[in-house]
Amino acid sequence: MKLASVAAPDTRQSQLIQVAVLWLVVVASAVSVAFVSHLCRQQYAQLAAAERLGNQLKANYGRFILEQSTWGSLPRVESIASDNLDMQRPVASDMWIVDQQRSGGG
Repeated sequence: MKLASVAAPDTRQSQLIQVAVLWLVVVASAVSVAFVSHLCRQQYAQLAAAERLGNQLKANYGRFILEQSTWGSLPRVESIASDNLDMQRPVASDMWIVDQQRSGGG
């Protein structure tokens, strides 16, 4: 009987140690879940900010392309050339046609 009474406290003590270890594992798991959830929310916020910036850049690019096509339109360039630079379209008698074979161009 003494063997049974000696084994019982060791078993109880090992069970208490096992329960304590399991509780530590559960607490560590809960803390890690909270931490990973926090990181996920943080990364999602950064993604949303990057998407907002991307949308703003796309809108700016669209406005830039529109402005560029407006400033570079052929009627505007012709108007500036004739009004500001006194340039005129050449008449047929002022044009020369160059033959590529005679000029050595290939």
